[in-house]
Amino acid sequence: MTLESAYAAVVAAPREDAPRARFADLAASPEPATAAFVRDQLATAGRRRSAGRRDREIERAARRVLAPPPVHEARFRRARALLAGTVPAWAEAWGYGRGFLERACVDAAWFAARGVELAAAAPIVDVVLTGLPHDATECFDSPAWAHARSLRFAGPPPTAAHVEALATSPYFGALRSLDLGGAGLPATAIYAVAASPTLRGLRYVRADGNAFPDVNPAQDEQDGQVYGARPSTFAAELRARYGPLSWLTGVPPEEEPPPETWG
Repeated sequence: MTLESAYAAVVAAPREDAPRARFADLAASPEPATAAFVRDQLATAGRRRSAGRRDREIERAARRVLAPPPVHEARFRRARALLAGTVPAWAEAWGYGRGFLERACVDAAWFAARGVELAAAAPIVDVVLTGLPHDATECFDSPAWAHARSLRFAGPPPTAAHVEALATSPYFGALRSLDLGGAGLPATAIYAVAASPTLRGLRYVRADGNAFPDVNPAQDEQDGQVYGARPSTFAAELRARYGPLSWLTGVPPEEEPPPETWG
């Protein structure tokens, strides 16, 4: 196997660690710095999963291995060219995780049209969506979402119609983390997430700042007294109505875990 075919295997299975580890093994001799970078980031992802929530020491160590060596970075030239000019100047267009370019900030309409092309160029699994048209839901009806592990919104925030379209889309079965914080959503939006058969793989939902009680608060909802990571009464209501929901973790927003936590 060549490094080119090993990279293709990573792109074909972007959620998996094993192809990335095999790539690092192959790169050890011709590109030792690349191998070290991939292995360091894979190790960081493993520590995040073991921790189960954001850990300051792990994040401090992770910040030391953010950028790949130039020879490895060149592999993502096509993906970076696709992303260039699609997001606001203030947004971080891409980021590295588990040794490869796997995070991207994308315009909603652009991703709906060209997300599949992006997925063929890099193992993108974490998406930050910007430029979301008001109540235009077509962007969620795309196979480009098939490998998405996490989804956040950089603005404008999603509407209830957007969330309901996401919840009924057949393409979000791999989604593990969904950030709906600060969107001012009605309860119907979180009901749609809870009822969705496609979103049964979710492991974390940030939902503070909406028109319903937070599903993962660190305080009691009745009198505002802090009791640590105490489950909310609204979360109990959701479980009673929809059955077990693994994304009702009790992890508060200020301790929101990195996407790697959920695999």
